[in-house]
Amino acid sequence: MERILVATDLTEQGARALGRAAMLAEALGARLEILHVLRDDLPADLRAEFERVAGARLSLEAEGLRARLGDRVRGRLEFGTPWMAILAAAAEADLLVMGAHRHAGIAELFRGTTVERVARACDTPLLVVRRDAVKPYASLLVATDFSLAARAALEAALHLAPGAATRLLHAHDVPFRFLLGGESRRSLLHAERRRQREAAGRDMETFLGGLEPRLAGAERILLDDRPGAAIRRTLSTAPADLLAVGTHSRPRLSEALLGSVARGLMADPPCDLLAVPPPFRSTV
Repeated sequence: MERILVATDLTEQGARALGRAAMLAEALGARLEILHVLRDDLPADLRAEFERVAGARLSLEAEGLRARLGDRVRGRLEFGTPWMAILAAAAEADLLVMGAHRHAGIAELFRGTTVERVARACDTPLLVVRRDAVKPYASLLVATDFSLAARAALEAALHLAPGAATRLLHAHDVPFRFLLGGESRRSLLHAERRRQREAAGRDMETFLGGLEPRLAGAERILLDDRPGAAIRRTLSTAPADLLAVGTHSRPRLSEALLGSVARGLMADPPCDLLAVPPPFRSTV
């Protein structure tokens, strides 16, 4: 990993994102770019004043990190639509870091925010930071559906948290289970659950191909539940520092994912969240 981009709005959430991005850049030997975007529709007098104040703030942030990162850190101020400018800059980075913007637990208010807009279209791994970076990531939960995106998320997470205790979670849900009620059909439900669990175990082995030495001690969790509920249930019983998920490859599917599991997670993340696209994106 050569370049980390942190997009900050210069708020407390932005400071958390910058702290984590700096820690990762130091550990990985990466360059760190601190980006702040000002809207380009400001009146001329306000634009000049905002540019002066924000530019000075960025310079101060970068200067404060030079003792740790040397000349690998710099500030970058741009004018434009924030989410579009962030996406353009992220295309040149290996990792994009942003702060989580929580709205009193009301997930619907997350729709349309800069983080959500960026997440829907970002082709770069996106780390959404919720907590202060007081130490390297020590515990990692990777949610997988055995897709290419999930594999990319696993590999990226292991790179960011090489020493973390790792858990692998797969949720499998029996479809139309409400049709399998009654004593006579209960055995069918049990049989289907058993079949899915056995298939998930085999798929997990295939999914981890080549990473077995690194994940020899990793806990494997197979739950009969919906993905979002399984993730939150797992984290409620054993919290993690970092949660990694993959995003789908096609734009429409990516929006559908963000409309359910990822949107709920990003709107009110239970911990720092790493969202990783697959190695390629289909335009179909």
